[in-house]
Amino acid sequence: MCKSQFALALWLFAGFGAAQLNAGVQAAAHKNMQVPLACNKQQVQSEFKLLEKAFRDDGAQTWLIMHKARQSNTPEQCLKNGAKIQMFVESANRFESLKPGQAFQATLRLKPPKGTLQLEGFDVHRHWFANQIAGTAQLKSDLVILPDHFNFNPLVWLERARLHTAEWIVSSLQNHPEQALVLAMVVGDQGLISAEDRELFNSTGIAHLVAISGLHITLFAMIAGKGMGLLWRRSQRLCLSIPAPLAGSAFGLLFAVLYGLVAGWGVPAQRTVFMLFALFVGQLRGGTQNSWDTFFLALFLTLAFDSWAVLDAGFLLSFGAVGTLIFVTQGHYHFIKPQQEFIANAVKAQYTVTVGLILPCAMLFNQQSLISPVANALSIPWMSFVSTPLALLGGLLQQNWALVLAANSLALQREWLVTFNELSWATLPLQNQPFWINLLVALGCIILIMPQGIVSRWFGLALVALLAWPAPRPAEQDFWLTLMDVAQGTAIAVQTKNHLLIYDAGPAFNDRSNSARRVLLPWMAAHGYNRADLFMLSHDDADHSGGAPLLIEKAPPRQFASSMVESHPLNQLATQKQSEIKPCHSMEKWTWNGVAFQPIGLHTPTRAHNNLWTKNNQSCVLKISNSSHSVLLTGDIEAIAEMHLLAQHGADHLKARVIVVPHHGSKTSSTLPFLQAVRPEIALIQSGWQNQFGHPHSQVIERYESMNVKVHNTAQNGAMKWVFPNSKIDPFATKASEIRQTYWHAHESGAKAP
Repeated sequence: MCKSQFALALWLFAGFGAAQLNAGVQAAAHKNMQVPLACNKQQVQSEFKLLEKAFRDDGAQTWLIMHKARQSNTPEQCLKNGAKIQMFVESANRFESLKPGQAFQATLRLKPPKGTLQLEGFDVHRHWFANQIAGTAQLKSDLVILPDHFNFNPLVWLERARLHTAEWIVSSLQNHPEQALVLAMVVGDQGLISAEDRELFNSTGIAHLVAISGLHITLFAMIAGKGMGLLWRRSQRLCLSIPAPLAGSAFGLLFAVLYGLVAGWGVPAQRTVFMLFALFVGQLRGGTQNSWDTFFLALFLTLAFDSWAVLDAGFLLSFGAVGTLIFVTQGHYHFIKPQQEFIANAVKAQYTVTVGLILPCAMLFNQQSLISPVANALSIPWMSFVSTPLALLGGLLQQNWALVLAANSLALQREWLVTFNELSWATLPLQNQPFWINLLVALGCIILIMPQGIVSRWFGLALVALLAWPAPRPAEQDFWLTLMDVAQGTAIAVQTKNHLLIYDAGPAFNDRSNSARRVLLPWMAAHGYNRADLFMLSHDDADHSGGAPLLIEKAPPRQFASSMVESHPLNQLATQKQSEIKPCHSMEKWTWNGVAFQPIGLHTPTRAHNNLWTKNNQSCVLKISNSSHSVLLTGDIEAIAEMHLLAQHGADHLKARVIVVPHHGSKTSSTLPFLQAVRPEIALIQSGWQNQFGHPHSQVIERYESMNVKVHNTAQNGAMKWVFPNSKIDPFATKASEIRQTYWHAHESGAKAP
């Protein structure tokens, strides 16, 4: 027995070591394929191969392409042969004739995998690395499509069929509101699903049904297998060669593989297909197969096929849900025993999955859908037996009537989802918790799904309730300043013990790329805020106010202060949301928890008579201080505004240990007299890495450094949280580039210049 246990431990150790070695080799190989930071914005003309197309709004598409050129003018150090590039293509219908597997020549403008980085939440660098994307690009020329030789790769044929199906769905449901959802259900392309719909699906707990799910693949594999088994039994000769159940299982497995490939071969599809394969292997071997054997074989095959699947949130949710169900069913107990066993098992499964995913949902989404069990009880059978079969029939066989019925059935489902979502208690917000609380919550979840009598479930509930543990807050008279990484723009959060101030809301390039949706609102949810006490918008410029409408809409602040005229649409929106409106230049000083907030009003001449008084020079200026520290928020003020502030208020009112550098470090700001009045020790800059404006300007950086001011820029550090304790002399910072430093980040080693 000891020898057996020793051999098992040895195999486990060897397997772990081999996995680590394999991951290290693959990581090094992909790191070598990435577009270097030095090649940012460089245009290259070369030959590429289209791998796949995904649909986006307004006729745009996202292409995944591979650099495949024997000869090109591309420097080897910028774009290596075989590198995968993600490219956004506007008006993509111009290139409808280009199919997956085809080669083309074009000029691209490269961008390395360097994006914004927050202190917590979604990490785009991780996403790029998990999908082996070496960089992104813009198309800077027309395409020259090269001759399409016959391709023997069946995966290319399948991808072309998938694209053909997607194009047909998009054209057939052109004006239908459920076009995006049907497209996601049939081919797994979620690119047309709006941000608002994603929030709806997440808050009602049915996001797992939006694309092709493991439930759907299993269901239709079983139907296909049973159908083939019935046909197989009609032939005595076939049954004598291969038993009908085995033939049916083989056909169901083949159907599941094809279905999963058409659906885009995501982690849930992989997990389901490999589990069905494991069951088929067990059927070949005969006897009873342990569910854990099936689970771990599927886990092994998933990781063998895609080592980086573990970086996908779907991996944790998918395998976590199935593992939880196996954990319960292997114990052969029922926490309820009504006469209807089918209902009991359904309720038991829903309870188990809901409890098992409480912690992952809290960590990944900062919420728990309380309406999820009811929404799933209605949506799972509806989508499984009505919407999905109709969508597949209509999409794969190009039957317009079935496609329209599928879309209409989803429109009916939307009715009850919207009704559920409007309930005030439908979703429970959950803030981030420290590691030790998450461990206790995990223990509580295990207790809740264990048989009764082992540990009291009241104890399990008490442990799970720790998710409501209050989020950390500054001590009395302390304040924290968090500079979000919104690329070229400003978004700042100021926390005191009982209050929150948001200063600016960053840019919003479109509905999806909105700083409020991507950064500010998730940050507020992660830290336990449902609204700000004051939202101060420095001025109405796109990189400061782009996210303001959504922030006011989703989290109406108690007060909204700005430099804009009273009739401005944002003031009207804030009024509708019952926020108190205040002009920032005439606000009085106030104190929160022993921290002083001093608006420094700028009294300017009539702008009509002086074109120097642009929006930038109307920026709200705010000084925040306790007995040891002071911070000056300056918006986008330029030289003339700096001069007027100095003349109107004097150096004493402007003096601050920390300054958020005016206008992102533009050469039109940070004049020497102004800096001599402020006398900062630390300068904080929010700017985009290698942005088009050249911010911060080298002369400005030299000016700060000549005064021995330490400069910190979000372009290199990512988001930064600065702590200003009232009892200590020096502030200290937490930087995203340090606490989230991993091998898939490109910017630590090459983006150090200001």
